[in-house]
Amino acid sequence: MSTPPLFKTLRQLHICISYNHSPKPSANLSIPMFNLHTFTLVQTFFSMYTIEWTLFETLTSSKIMPILRRANVSLFIDINDLNRISSSALFTDHRHVNVNFAFNLFNCPKYIEMTQYIPRGNRFHPREISRGHQYNHHMWYSLPWTFDEFFHEYIPKQWITKIEVFEKPIKLMRVDQSSLRTLDAAGQILASPIFSLPHVALSDCIETLHLSYYNKPINIQLSSLRNITLVNSINCLNYCSAFPPTIHSMRILLFYYLPNYMLPNWPVILDSLSKLPQLSSLRIFMYDLIKTVDDKSCQMIANMASKFRDFDFCFRYKFDLKSDSEFDAVFKDHPKFIKQLCDRILKLSPDKQPCYSIEDEGCGLTMWF
Repeated sequence: MSTPPLFKTLRQLHICISYNHSPKPSANLSIPMFNLHTFTLVQTFFSMYTIEWTLFETLTSSKIMPILRRANVSLFIDINDLNRISSSALFTDHRHVNVNFAFNLFNCPKYIEMTQYIPRGNRFHPREISRGHQYNHHMWYSLPWTFDEFFHEYIPKQWITKIEVFEKPIKLMRVDQSSLRTLDAAGQILASPIFSLPHVALSDCIETLHLSYYNKPINIQLSSLRNITLVNSINCLNYCSAFPPTIHSMRILLFYYLPNYMLPNWPVILDSLSKLPQLSSLRIFMYDLIKTVDDKSCQMIANMASKFRDFDFCFRYKFDLKSDSEFDAVFKDHPKFIKQLCDRILKLSPDKQPCYSIEDEGCGLTMWF
C-alpha cells in the first residue's frame, strides 16, 4: 500500500482472511487511500486470526479512507467490541458510508440482549438486520446478504449445521436482492440452514453449489446452477439425472481421511457425467491416498477426459501421514500414474493434440482440448 501509485489510484480494496491464513497487520496504518470508495473485509468462519475492532476503525477512518462510500465487513467480535461498534465513525460520520455487515459472536450467554447494540446500518443508509445462531455461535447481518458466499470450510467440525432465526424484519423497507451466489451443504441434509435466514439464499440465484459428505439426490430446484463441487460426495452422482442440466463445470475432491470417503467407481462416474449435457470442465483432486490409482482405472479416466473442454487430475497432500517414508513411497508412484494418464489421453486424440501441463513435482495434470 505504501507504493506511491497504488495509494493514490486504488479505488476498490477487497480482503478475505481464510481459516488457515494469519496475516500480520501492517505497522503503518496511517497511509491514506485518497480515491478508495469501496472496501471489503471478510473473515471466514473459524479463522485463527483476531481482528480487533479498534484496528478496523482506524483502517476505515476518514483520515485513511476519506471518500469511502461502501463498506462490506464480516468479522468475529466480542462483547467489548459491541460497546464501540454502533458509535463508530463508519456508521455516523459525514462520509455517509453504505455499510453491509455480518458480525459473528462466540460464547455469549446473553446474546438476546446484545441485539440492541448492533447498528441498523449507517444513519444515512438505514438497514434492517436479522439474527441467527448455532449452539455457541451467533450472527447478526444486515439485509440483504451482501457477500457472494456463505463462508465455509471442508472440515466437518467447522460447518455451521443449524441456524435458528430469532429476529425477522418487521418494518421492511425496500430490500435489494441478495448477493449470495454460492451455496454450501454438508452431511445428509441438503436443505442448507441458510435457507432459513431471511433475504440470504434465493434458489434461482445460486450459481455454485458445494456438497460435502453427501449421498442423496439434490432436492432443491437450482435453475441457475453452473458449477458444482463434490467433497467426498461421489455417491450422489448415482442421482446425476436429478442435477440441473445447466451445470458447466464440476470439481470432485476426495479426502482419504475425512468422512464419507469411498473409492471411485470410474465406470459409474463416467456414465453419470455423460448425463449432464452442458458439462465441459472436470477437475479431480485426490488427497492423501495410501496408494496410487491402478492401471485399469487409468484407461477409464483417459477415456473420460477427452469428453471435456478442460480436464484436471491431481494428487494432493493435506493431512499428516504415518511417517515421512510412507509419504515418500506413495508420492513416488503418483508421478508415474500422471505420466501414464497423459500418454493415454494423447493417444486417444491423434487428430487434434490437446495442450497439456504437468506440475513440476509430477503429481498433477491439466489438459485443454
